[in-house]
Amino acid sequence: MPNTNSGHDSGSNSKARRSLPSWMNAAGSRKKSQMQNDDSEILAYNNKEGYTTSSSNAAQNSLDFSKLLDGVVFALSGFVNPERSTLRSQALEMGGAYRSDWTSDCTLLICAFPGTPKFRQVETDCGTIVSKEWISACYNQRKLVEIEPYLMHVGKQWQRFSKPDQLSKDQGTSLIEQSQKQAGKRPSGSTMQKDTLTKHFLPSKIKEWVADDLRETMSWLESQDEKPEADDMRSIAAEGIVTCLQDAIDSLKQNNDVSTVAEQWMFVPHVVKYLAELEINDSVSKKELYELANSFKRTYETELKQFTHSEEDRVGSNEENVEADELGFDSDQTIEMTQEEIDLACKQLGC
Repeated sequence: MPNTNSGHDSGSNSKARRSLPSWMNAAGSRKKSQMQNDDSEILAYNNKEGYTTSSSNAAQNSLDFSKLLDGVVFALSGFVNPERSTLRSQALEMGGAYRSDWTSDCTLLICAFPGTPKFRQVETDCGTIVSKEWISACYNQRKLVEIEPYLMHVGKQWQRFSKPDQLSKDQGTSLIEQSQKQAGKRPSGSTMQKDTLTKHFLPSKIKEWVADDLRETMSWLESQDEKPEADDMRSIAAEGIVTCLQDAIDSLKQNNDVSTVAEQWMFVPHVVKYLAELEINDSVSKKELYELANSFKRTYETELKQFTHSEEDRVGSNEENVEADELGFDSDQTIEMTQEEIDLACKQLGC
C-alpha cells in the first residue's frame, strides 16, 4: 500500500501533485486565510505594543538625559568659542544651570587647565573643579559618568538635590560613596558627635595633610619677593600653619566662622580649608568643630616638630662633617710649605 503521506510530502515540490477535492481546497483556503488574518492582527498588536514600549523608553531616556545634571550650577573657565558654547549647550541640555562667572550658588567649575586665577579662586572657595572631558563623556554616553577620574580639585558637593526622591537608588549610593571619597571619607550628619567624627580620620591621612601643607607653604614662601632665609624656611612655614589653625580655633571659640579667618590669610593650609568646608556644609556643630580643630592642632604640632627636628638634625650632621673635615685639613700639625719646597717634594716623589 502506497504511503500517501510520504507521497504527499515528497511530491510537494513536484509538478505531479494530487488534486484535492474542491471542498477541501475551500476549507483549506478559508483556514489559511483566517490564519493569515490572525497573524496580521497579532503582528499589528505586537507592533503597536512594541512601538508604545519603544516610545515610552525613548521618552523616559530623553527625560532622564535632560535631568542628568539636575542640581548642578556650573561655570566655565579657560575656554573660547566655539568650544565654550558647545560645552555650555551640552551641560544645559543635560539639565545644568549656567553662570557666566563663579558665584556663591555655583557647585561645579568646568576648567580647561589648572593654575589659573579662576582655578585658585574656586579652590580657595572649596569648590569642586572638573575637566571638560567629563561633560563630553556624560553627553556622548547619555548617562552620568563617574566624576572622580575627571576631578581637578575636590571640594564641596557638586550636585544639590532639594528632595530625597530626586535620587535613584544607584545614583544615591554613588553620590554618597563619592562624597566620602572627596572629603577623605568625612562623616556627615549635623548630630554626629566628635568622637564618632574623628574615627573617620586615619593618622596616615592627617600625616599626609601635614606633609602637603608644609610643602605647599614653603613653596608659597619661596615664591614671595620678601622671603625668609633658606635655613629658616621650614620652621617659619610650620609656625605659619599652626598660627593659622590657632586663628581658626579662636574664631570658633568666639562663635565666629572659620571662613572669615581663611579670608584674612594669603595662604590657607588644607586643614583650615577643610574646617571651613565642614562649617559651610553644616556637617557638625560649632562646638564639635571647635573640638575637632583642637584635635587637628595637637596632631599638626606633633608632626611638624618631627619634620622640623629631622631637618635640623640633617643640617647639623652636615655641619659637623664639614667642621671635622676642615679640622683635618687645617690643624696644629699642618705644615706650611713654600712653592719651592712643594716643587722639590714633587720632584722627589716623581710627580
